[in-house]
Amino acid sequence: WVARNALAEAPDGAIYELFGTQLIPWTCGTLKYGERGVVFGAKRMLRIATETPAVYAELEAPLQAILQIPDLRPTDFLACCMWPNNPSLHPPILFGLFEHWDGKTGYDAAELPVWIYKDLRTESSRYLVELDNEVQAIVAALSKAHPNNPHLKLDYSMKACIEENYKEQVLNRWDTISAIQTNVAFGKHKIPYTTLKDKTIVPTIKHKFFETDLPFGLVTWHDIAQMAGVATPLIDRIIVWNQKLVEKDFMNVKTGALDGKDIDECVVP
Repeated sequence: WVARNALAEAPDGAIYELFGTQLIPWTCGTLKYGERGVVFGAKRMLRIATETPAVYAELEAPLQAILQIPDLRPTDFLACCMWPNNPSLHPPILFGLFEHWDGKTGYDAAELPVWIYKDLRTESSRYLVELDNEVQAIVAALSKAHPNNPHLKLDYSMKACIEENYKEQVLNRWDTISAIQTNVAFGKHKIPYTTLKDKTIVPTIKHKFFETDLPFGLVTWHDIAQMAGVATPLIDRIIVWNQKLVEKDFMNVKTGALDGKDIDECVVP
């Protein structure tokens, strides 16, 4: 729906097809901003979302060559929207660390983790699994509403997602947390901090972890969950916490309605 709105003023007679990768093809980092990057890990399988199977058939071979991933599979945009990704990871991890932070007071650097994935703490792990369960509950409701959609019948757990995408790069598959912590592709991602004058540190709010996973992830899932009749208490708590930190008003704290003054900045169906 976002693309259709953006293309509403396309020239008469213009022909276009929409597609997208379900996840990013590679886990990357920046060596020198604007000049040089690094690939920490490449996905071994990737799904491509299209509006029709015919479009996927045209895209498969060219994208295999471009992405250098032979194992491509078709999906649709609804399934793609719900697939575990950044909003499944960053918000619950950071909420577990900074749920009670006042937004100002600095922390002793020695008390906080450096690595966002491989150094998971207890509360972050608990919230991560809880949010994972809420996403799966939304998908189950959608699958019931769309019983003929095969893409909604897949395993949407974070553990299954990591294992099928990264395969041998996951060193410990015991549970969700061990799969995240031991995924080699996740091993070099840090939590962004800002150092204050007194040498203490605070999380850097002007960062994608806080600024994009909320309006393009959690708020979207909350909206879909409401339409599907699924309660998402943790997602809602994180939205309230996160929107305060970024000084946005997306969700009504009292009613849970997505009618805040900044809601137009979000992707909501």
